[in-house]
Amino acid sequence: MERIPTEEPIPVVVDTPGDEPCSEIWAVYISEAEKYDKALVDSWRGNMNGMLIFAGLFSAILTAFIIESYKTLQPDTELEVLRYISRQLANPGLPPVPPPPTNTRPSRAALACNILWFISLGLSLASALTATLVEQWARDFLQRTEMLPSPVKRARIFAYLYYGLQRFRMHAVVGLVPLLIHLSLLFYFGGLVAFLIPVNLTVAYLAAVLLAIISIVYLCMTVLPLVQFDCPYKTPLSAILWGIRRYSSLFVLRRFPSYSRKHRTALQSPHLRSMVGAMVETATVRSDKREERDKRALAWTMKSLADDEELEPFVVGLPNCVFGMISARRHGRRRKYDNLILGLLTDPQILLGSRIEHLLLSCESGLLEPSAKFRRQTACLKAIWVLGEMGEKNGNPVQPLLFLGGLRSLLPKTPETARYLPSIAALADWNNLCALHGHVEKLGVLLRSSEGALAQGRPPDLVLGQCRRDLEAFLAERQRCNWPYLVTTSYRGKDLEQLCKITVPQHASFDWLRDVQEIIKIIPASWNSVQYRVLLNFLQQSTDLDSAPYEFELTSKTIQASLKPVDVPVGHVAITFAQNVRKAVEMQKPSITHNDTIIGTLLPWFNSNHQLDLDMVDRVVDSGVEYINNRGSNEAVCRALQDCDLTRVWNRLTGRLSTCRPDLLGEVSKAMWHLASLFPGLSTPDARLSSWPKFNGGTLSVLPVAPYSASVLALLKMHILNAYQAAELRLHLQALETQLTANERPALFKAELWDVETDWSLLTAVCSLMVPFATQGQRPLPPTLQPFPVHTIASVPAYRDWRERALAAVHDAIELLPRFDRRVEECRLLITTEFMQAVAANSGVAFKAAETLDSLSTVLFVSRAPLRENQKYFATALRELTQMDDSTQDHSRLLSTVINSPLFSDPALPWLDDPKALSIIKTVLQPYLTVTQNGPASQNRKLEDIVNWLDTKETTLVPDFLLPREPNGAGPA
Repeated sequence: MERIPTEEPIPVVVDTPGDEPCSEIWAVYISEAEKYDKALVDSWRGNMNGMLIFAGLFSAILTAFIIESYKTLQPDTELEVLRYISRQLANPGLPPVPPPPTNTRPSRAALACNILWFISLGLSLASALTATLVEQWARDFLQRTEMLPSPVKRARIFAYLYYGLQRFRMHAVVGLVPLLIHLSLLFYFGGLVAFLIPVNLTVAYLAAVLLAIISIVYLCMTVLPLVQFDCPYKTPLSAILWGIRRYSSLFVLRRFPSYSRKHRTALQSPHLRSMVGAMVETATVRSDKREERDKRALAWTMKSLADDEELEPFVVGLPNCVFGMISARRHGRRRKYDNLILGLLTDPQILLGSRIEHLLLSCESGLLEPSAKFRRQTACLKAIWVLGEMGEKNGNPVQPLLFLGGLRSLLPKTPETARYLPSIAALADWNNLCALHGHVEKLGVLLRSSEGALAQGRPPDLVLGQCRRDLEAFLAERQRCNWPYLVTTSYRGKDLEQLCKITVPQHASFDWLRDVQEIIKIIPASWNSVQYRVLLNFLQQSTDLDSAPYEFELTSKTIQASLKPVDVPVGHVAITFAQNVRKAVEMQKPSITHNDTIIGTLLPWFNSNHQLDLDMVDRVVDSGVEYINNRGSNEAVCRALQDCDLTRVWNRLTGRLSTCRPDLLGEVSKAMWHLASLFPGLSTPDARLSSWPKFNGGTLSVLPVAPYSASVLALLKMHILNAYQAAELRLHLQALETQLTANERPALFKAELWDVETDWSLLTAVCSLMVPFATQGQRPLPPTLQPFPVHTIASVPAYRDWRERALAAVHDAIELLPRFDRRVEECRLLITTEFMQAVAANSGVAFKAAETLDSLSTVLFVSRAPLRENQKYFATALRELTQMDDSTQDHSRLLSTVINSPLFSDPALPWLDDPKALSIIKTVLQPYLTVTQNGPASQNRKLEDIVNWLDTKETTLVPDFLLPREPNGAGPA
């Protein structure tokens, strides 16, 4: 007979294809799920063990009471016999055998006592049984999750069993065990009161009071966590009541959607979440209470950090509280912890600033290993810097770095600290300035409020005392400032220091306050000068370093906040600018350095200052020319110019041609070429500027010297065409035309005029560029574009006259746009041809001819045939370009630039339909095809393709004499 196995073997499960390579991902899930599930199961088992012990002891005690109480449910026959004997002795005529008991019903107290105690015993035993089962279920859960070794299989078993726990409400069953025990205890105390009533009422009342107290306390512990989420007390009934309220609220919100729409805050209520979810939300949501808790927690933390080793991790983590990820894509300044950190700095029991200073001093004790010393020193310096970054001109005299009294003496200059010192010193000055600003703002508010107090006849003693204290604090802070002489404290023969020292009688208080207020009002005019000094001092210190100071750009950005282009110390700025130019040129680093950033910071100061004398302008322009010509990195030059007004930079550079010495003309012209090569739209090696300067009719009138003139003018012409955006200009002009048409009277013309100056200047430049070029089948352009009339509404007739002239000018400009559009491609071809001919005519001595031609050819695309004369012009220029002296120019590079341009990207060659031009181009390319047989394969293939395209094109061309003539016989139509 075959033996039946007592236990089924574990089935072998084969994973679906593609699962095993994902085992590492599932292993991560297992590690996380295992920690959570094991902690959950262990907590259940630990609780159940305690419940079992308590239930067993309680059941034993309760059984002893029940043994005594159940007797009260039966009639007492001995008592009846004794009563009968006593009656028989008194009455001998009674029968000798006593009758059966007449009262067999137990008393109400006995019945209630036994009912309650038996229920209590049942509940206690049920809780013990449930606890035993929960322990068994927990063991089975852990055993099943560890049966198979494969991570994928284990992960799926984990998920399957855990979601089974949720589906069958295992958490509710586990929570039922303590509920049964609690109910059992309550029934026990109720039965105890009933048991004591027949025995002794006093003791019964005492037990009833005890039961009431226990019930009230239990009820409070049940209800409190429903309203106070941080309450540590909780009973099993709490979760039940929470669930009832939660599901009732959800039912109401779903059943009555109009109520939900009217009371949107009800949908945000934490009571709609689980108890744990409500607690987490209340604990983490931003509020005044949370901030107060955070302060108390951090204060306790600081007080508990007794030694330097414990304090160091806190200091290391300080920068991340101020700077970090503030959104998914942005890293920057955080403000959530500002109040907390300021609280730690100002708390006299913590004094975070002094503790950081002490920690920094411990680095010089000689007790630390070099690596530990460097780590601690770096952490302290970073923390001091980040505290300085919190300084703001927000009207508050309390600034973070003011709480580091020995800051300047605590920073010995060593190779390790050198890059931190300029940034920290600059932020220390910045914090002093912010504190001065806060003191003055505070005094201003107090003085303004005192005027009302005096006007109402209130005694100003309190105001005077507070004003004097604030004034003393301001003067003390001014003495700590590096440039106190810039912060004026006197006005019209009166000085704040003198006013602060004198005793003010009651009758003169108003005059004293008025004198103080007059001086306080003029002090804010000095903030800009001090701020410039702070920033300039920082930039000067940074210039001497070989690498950028710590967080150089962030420090500069902080100090530059709200800086206005007035009261600029121009002389010091020019010296610093020239020093950084020399250092950037000497270093010749391909990447952007801090010197480039400093130059980019200083240049806008000159750019926005319209009152510079000519000598200062020339000095700055000469330094800029040296920088542009010799920096050697387009990326660095673009960084230096990114915040400048390019129009003003270009105008000052071109204007220098007429004021510089003859020996500097070449350098200025060279800088013009470098700058023009960085304008957008053409190819550049590694960087581009973001926009063009404002082109106008005089842009092409610049006169750079040879050999730069041809290259510069060619780039400028191509940039003018690239800056010309017909669709955008048309929208602007049509919008202006609509405004002018709709507003016949000046009273109706309320909308601001579109600023036509920039676009009108560009249209003028495009017109002056295109006029000299003859193009295919076009009406001639006007010699110049008429200027846009100056706007005036001095009178109704004047406005009407201006409106008519403006409408005519706009109409003419709109009519010109399509004619410009048809000429753009052909003009690009002619500009390139003109440059090629200029290079050939000067035997290739044009500056950077190959680079310039490469830039021009990038946008060289012609979609239709231009004038045949222009085709011959291009072919002839190409031939002359390749016939130059080999010693002066690399022909192959120039030819490669042309044939790799978009002009030769289309096999149809739509721009070429002249047989003579085609023949010239074939004649030019054929020798190079033979020479490059041994050259690069790609170059040879390109030449072969072009020659083949020319051969194919040649069979379809019509000679000039066969083309139809114009009616006047001037030439082909």
